[in-house]
Amino acid sequence: MTSSASPPRPELTTPGATIMDKNLPRRTLLASIGGLAAAGLATPAAARTVRSGSVTVNASLGMGGFPNPAWYISHTHANWYFKRGPLGPKTMDQLKNDFHIKWARVFARPDRYYNPDTGTYDLAKNYPYLDQAASYSSRLHLIISSPSVAKTPALWEEIVRTTLLDHKKRYPQIDSVVPWGEANQASSGDMTPSQFYPFYRAGYRAVNAVNAQLQPAIPIIMGGPGISRPRPEWMNPFFALYAADQDKDKRLDFVCYQSYGLLDTPIQAQSERSRVQSMLSGAGLNPATPVWVTEFGLYGGDTDGGTHGRTPEADLKHDQLVQAAGIAAVSRYYILGKMNRPFQWVVHHGENLRKDMFVEGLDGVRLPFGHVVVMLGMLKPSLDGERLDMRISPGAAQTDGIGLAALAHADSSRVAVMYWNYQAETGGDVYDTTITVDNLPSNLFSGRRVRIERWLVDATHNNYNYNGTTTFAREMDTTTDTPVTKVVQRVRLTKNAVGLMLLTPR
Repeated sequence: MTSSASPPRPELTTPGATIMDKNLPRRTLLASIGGLAAAGLATPAAARTVRSGSVTVNASLGMGGFPNPAWYISHTHANWYFKRGPLGPKTMDQLKNDFHIKWARVFARPDRYYNPDTGTYDLAKNYPYLDQAASYSSRLHLIISSPSVAKTPALWEEIVRTTLLDHKKRYPQIDSVVPWGEANQASSGDMTPSQFYPFYRAGYRAVNAVNAQLQPAIPIIMGGPGISRPRPEWMNPFFALYAADQDKDKRLDFVCYQSYGLLDTPIQAQSERSRVQSMLSGAGLNPATPVWVTEFGLYGGDTDGGTHGRTPEADLKHDQLVQAAGIAAVSRYYILGKMNRPFQWVVHHGENLRKDMFVEGLDGVRLPFGHVVVMLGMLKPSLDGERLDMRISPGAAQTDGIGLAALAHADSSRVAVMYWNYQAETGGDVYDTTITVDNLPSNLFSGRRVRIERWLVDATHNNYNYNGTTTFAREMDTTTDTPVTKVVQRVRLTKNAVGLMLLTPR
């Protein structure tokens, strides 16, 4: 085993030693160490370096709550639904029971239900699609977008109002709307801010009219501009137009956009919210306006990150694991950057399968990305609890978010640690990692043994592309022989591996 030439700086704050607890049962240690070989990835020796790493958690030092990116999910791409139909029952069962979804992002595509020749609507076409999302999520975030329908701002206001009057009655959990998606993209109009703003104004007028007419228990809020990436050259003129708008009923309840291009620099996600806040301030707007990233990921559009000599089939399987680890990395930085609502993309994409959480054509069979979103939910399933202080060495923050990283959380029932080794497309480093959870909360663990459960997703564990597995199996499930105040585990994290450890009192 080799390590870097000089000791790396630890990431984050609290100093502390990595000490093996003498009370940890021998069978636990043997299971942990034995797992190192089992988790190995068959990578040519010259292509990888095995490094030592450590994650040290102070389980009694809380760092505050956070919106969990696992709570916000994009239901199937609207194109996928209209081509393939509703999700299967096994997939739906998992979305309801295994994921921890609180908000589902859904789409209304007027080109599917509005006839411009007759001016008539068949909104029931959306019902099977929206019924499914409404069945597993307590809130719905609705995108109304249809670049193929020729429209004026007046017509768009009518379309948005008519759509919302119908859908809000049927789905009272619709709490937020974006009246146009990716206006800056060629596929959605390739509009300038000045071309787009009249349609944005039409959107907020429609939302105000629906709220006034229905007086819903959950009023609809509206935001924008909903563009692809938070580009200052687009956002700043949009904010200036909004600031100059003299309508006393104008609204920008949240700022939203979609973020890609994070494949090699996931750390950029941490500063996105503060950059948007600076743009708001520059326009004389409220910098405390919530910021939502309504899609985020590694692979924008139909991109693949380069095949690097792999066949298309092998590259897709490779990239589906990169996607899983990369989303863990990006999610962490959105948490650290205090992003208000970060929406995962997507249950089924249907076009670029790198973005899918489930295997195309197999009901209820998760890909690594789906497992990772479930693991994020297990890390923090509810509003209860706080993120925990930790020390990571070597820290991925020194390499743009690539490398070893982790998140830890404690609530009223358990302590959880999620950890990963994100290597993007071309990295090969392997981390033999010591995970130490010290100062277990006495109000929860005092005088009680500790159950230790671990899960692993990598090239050979919980990966359908490796052996066709359809389950999500634990790597470990054991209990200490005696009460302990510290738990130490050793794990091998191959490239783009993601793990989760839950500690509960027994």
